Amino acid sequence: MPEKKKVTPKRDLPVQDSAPPANRPQVRATPPPAPPKAQMPQRFRTQKREAEKPRRVRGGVKIGSLDGTAAGWIRQRVARLVEQAATGEALRDGTEYAELGQTKRMTFEDGLVRASVQGRGDKPYAVTLELEHFEPDERGQIVRAMAEQAVYAAKLLSGEMPANVEDLFAPLGLKLLPTEPGDVTPKCSCRLWSEKSPWCKHAVCVSMLVGERLSSQPFLVFGLRGLPAEDLLESLRDARALPSTGDGPTPVYRAHAPVTEELGAEAKADDSLDRFWTAGPELRRVGTPVDRPEVGHLLLRRLGPSPIEGRFPLVGLLATCYELIGEAALKTDEPGAEAEG
Repeated sequence: MPEKKKVTPKRDLPVQDSAPPANRPQVRATPPPAPPKAQMPQRFRTQKREAEKPRRVRGGVKIGSLDGTAAGWIRQRVARLVEQAATGEALRDGTEYAELGQTKRMTFEDGLVRASVQGRGDKPYAVTLELEHFEPDERGQIVRAMAEQAVYAAKLLSGEMPANVEDLFAPLGLKLLPTEPGDVTPKCSCRLWSEKSPWCKHAVCVSMLVGERLSSQPFLVFGLRGLPAEDLLESLRDARALPSTGDGPTPVYRAHAPVTEELGAEAKADDSLDRFWTAGPELRRVGTPVDRPEVGHLLLRRLGPSPIEGRFPLVGLLATCYELIGEAALKTDEPGAEAEG
């Protein structure tokens, strides 16, 4: 007989609902995305916190390291200009930088002042100071004016800057040293500098050092004006060597050339040796315009105060002598006066 197959009874499987119960956790096929990381603001990631004090510089240029006794008035002039231009905080910090020696280097080249100032940051800042240059025609006027004034020419050629040198530039409508903040153009690579506010503490620091450098080497200011000292002195020597022409000063006494034709060119020196040193009637025919000068003591005014000290002022004594000699010359030149031999 065939064997009967054993039939396993089927068990009823629990029917799952389509919607899971509320208390059963849900299982997702993919994990949820990770929450975004909090990003640091840009200004905190790129900028480093500056130090409270400027980084120390060894061997830097500072106030007091230069001999500024030669022309201390220049340093005072520059200091007053900076005080007018800079604000309180920039002026205070810039002066402190100059005293601490935060300037690594400072040069005068190409009519500019170039400097490198170390502040609170990692790298030093590049600073430049510029003055307006004289035009070519203005340079010629300056050289001619200096050549005409003996006192200025003598001091400049001897390497000395006259304290009243601005009196020479004033009639020309020019000025040698800056007197207003607008006369100087400072530039700096720091983030505080702008065209509207150019006087940052680094520019103040360099300006203070420039004032002291000009006190010991005043001829550098001509280079900042586009007229190097070597070219100025060479032009001044050439102008002093040449005779005065054009609009320059003219001699007080001029000889009249027509006199030579009236005396006769055929006269020989041998025929007049016996009366060479005798003043004859021909002396009256020599034209010498002896007139009272429009400006009294012109030569003494140009020379200025005398450095010679004594019981009587030398300038006053010379003025009296000139007046007496002038009065005697005017009386001698009057009609009817006889020429003395």
